[in-house]
Amino acid sequence: MDARVMTASVERLPLTTVVKTLITAALLIGAGYWLARYFDREEQRKVATSDVDRLVVALRDNRNRLEVYKMAGTVTTKRRTTGGIGDILTGGITVKQPWSLSYFVDMGEIGLDDYIWDERTRTLLVRAPAAKPDAPNIDESRQVVAYNGPLITRDMQSRLRTGIAIGARQQASAEADKPANRAAADEAARKAIARNLEAPLRAAGLGDVSVEVRGPPEDRRSGERWDVSRSIADVLEERSRR
Repeated sequence: MDARVMTASVERLPLTTVVKTLITAALLIGAGYWLARYFDREEQRKVATSDVDRLVVALRDNRNRLEVYKMAGTVTTKRRTTGGIGDILTGGITVKQPWSLSYFVDMGEIGLDDYIWDERTRTLLVRAPAAKPDAPNIDESRQVVAYNGPLITRDMQSRLRTGIAIGARQQASAEADKPANRAAADEAARKAIARNLEAPLRAAGLGDVSVEVRGPPEDRRSGERWDVSRSIADVLEERSRR
C-alpha cells in the first residue's frame, strides 16, 4: 500500500472519533434536557390535576343551604269587615306585631362552572347567586290588638284575623325585598360563602387558599375575568377529551 494513503487514513481516524463523540454528547445533553422538561411538565400537571381533583371533592360535598343574613322589625296592619244579618255590622282591627326573616343561599345552586381556580395566586373565584329571603316569621304571641266597632261577631273576627295574617306577611316580605336590604343580604352572603368554603378546602389538603366571592351585580361589572378564565368545569371537560 502507498505510504501516503496509510498516513491519511491514520490522520482521519482521530478526527472521525472526535466528531462522533461530540455528536453523541450533544444527543445525550439534548435528551437529558428534553427529559427534564418532560418530567417537570408532568410534575406540574400532576400538581394542578391534584389540586383540581381536591377542589371538586370539597366543592361537591359542600351543598348545604346557608343562612347569610337576618332582618327583624315590627308591622302594624289594619283591616275592616262587615257582618251580622244583612251585613249591618261594621268592625275593624289594628294589630302591631314583631316579625323576623332570614336570607339564604343554596350552595347546591353553585355549579363547577361558577368556580375558577387560579393556581398562581392559589385563589378560588366564586360566582354566587343572589341571597333569597325566606318566608317571614310573624310573632303572634307578642301582638298588640285593638278592635274598632260596636259589635264584632266571631265570624267577623275570623275574617279580620285572616286578613291581618296575610297583610303582615306581605308587609314583611315587601320590606325584605327593598333594594337596600337585598344589597345588604348579598354582601353578607359573599362573606358567609367565603367562610363556608375555607374549612372544607383546608380539609381537602389544599392549604392556604384565598376565596373571592362575587355576587350578581359585581359579577356583571367584572365579567372580563370570567370571559378569559377557565372554570373548573371547563378544566374537567378539557381533561376528559385527552
